[in-house]
Amino acid sequence: MKRITRSLAFGAVGVLAMTGCASGSNSASEAEFPTDDIRLTVPWAAGGSGDLTARTIAPLLERELGVEVIVENKPGANGSVAYNWLKDQEPDGYNLSMMGVEVATLQFQDYDIDPANYAPIGQGLAGPGAIAVPTDSPFETLEDLIEAAKASPGDVTYSSPGVGSVWDSPAQGLQELAGIELTSVPFDGSAPAVAAAAAGDVDFSIDAIGTQKAQVDAGKLRYLAMLTDERDPKNPDVPTAKESGIELTNASWVGIMAPAGTPDEVVQQLSDAMAKAVEDPEYRKVIENSNLVPTFKDSDEMKEFLESEANRYGPWIALAQGK
Repeated sequence: MKRITRSLAFGAVGVLAMTGCASGSNSASEAEFPTDDIRLTVPWAAGGSGDLTARTIAPLLERELGVEVIVENKPGANGSVAYNWLKDQEPDGYNLSMMGVEVATLQFQDYDIDPANYAPIGQGLAGPGAIAVPTDSPFETLEDLIEAAKASPGDVTYSSPGVGSVWDSPAQGLQELAGIELTSVPFDGSAPAVAAAAAGDVDFSIDAIGTQKAQVDAGKLRYLAMLTDERDPKNPDVPTAKESGIELTNASWVGIMAPAGTPDEVVQQLSDAMAKAVEDPEYRKVIENSNLVPTFKDSDEMKEFLESEANRYGPWIALAQGK
């Protein structure tokens, strides 16, 4: 009945719009979107920051857009299952997907994912990263870790959530900037990678502050350095990598996108709705309580951001691939 009701409602609007046109009005296009449910696909499994963002922002988008936003998980192949699905959908604004850095980086890993196939709507959050070590680690500072790696190339290990991933790549950057050789121990995602560091199976973890926090709170990990421009307000005693002379910052992020070719006015309407949702106190509370940072970039800013992310991660991924 919901769809029928909306169709009837739109029919009434359409009649009014046509009447307006007959009397000289040309503003009917503003009433044409949205008129039906919007599907918001999540490229990752339930429980992560991307899924949390989708399920937190969906009801807020519903309030702004006046239609239901249905969240659907479509995980697999580093997000490429959902991304490939999205690019083949009608570019009308009714099929959207959450997006992460993979949209910019999978092109360097033999995936047929081209950022040009998508129309960014906006960014919803950022997840700043950190280097963490087991609590009983002999490394008290990032300098200690670097010295050990220089003294014994390849003996210092880190847990990787996947070659070329958002958290494997900065490890490549650390090696390049510090002139050291590290050994990657790969895992299937961040959760097991961080757990391995907490168990002492590797020497350190590079991952999102929020992902590591549970193990830090449990006394199994401690932060060694933050990959942020400034010290993290929630961890003011932990220095940044920059303070140790390593110009390395990194953060995961989550946004929303549509298929390329979606009309500019539809993209703008969705972006405006997302901007209001990200500023909503309810959204900010949920995201901040998850040790993430509510952050909004609009469609135009995201286009530039995707290009800069590709330029930043491309060389790191090449290093990971031994190129």
